[in-house]
Amino acid sequence: MDVNDNVIQDIRHFNRFYTKLLGVLDRTVLDTGYSLTEARVIIEIGMLGQCIANNLVDSLKIDRSYLSRVIAKLSKEGLLIKEDSTLDNRSNLISLTAKGTELYKQLNKKSDEQIVRLLQGLSEKEIKQLHTSMLLILKKLERINDDSI
Repeated sequence: MDVNDNVIQDIRHFNRFYTKLLGVLDRTVLDTGYSLTEARVIIEIGMLGQCIANNLVDSLKIDRSYLSRVIAKLSKEGLLIKEDSTLDNRSNLISLTAKGTELYKQLNKKSDEQIVRLLQGLSEKEIKQLHTSMLLILKKLERINDDSI
């Protein structure tokens, strides 16, 4: 299918707008001192509870060597713990420490607060429209992408 150049430009414009709006290009995300990638790794592990690095590579679509450096940094800072897997001695199970769990909770709280701030000034009807539109975008893009974002 041929995609109209205007459609491409509009989508790219939206992407630039939304990343700027969320502040994801800042050096750190949500004033935590951690990059967006580091925060996403913490959130993903927090949601999974315990995982192996391959789970993170697959779910975040992240380069394996870059993930390894992120995990090493977060482990050194006492946010993650790696333990030998009893099922596969070639793998380490990764989980959050108590300090990592606190950061996970902080990231979730700050993310929720950021969304509330974004929606301030919109009517209930506008919020419902925005929400419906976002769900539609998610549904359409997940349908063509086997792995959900």
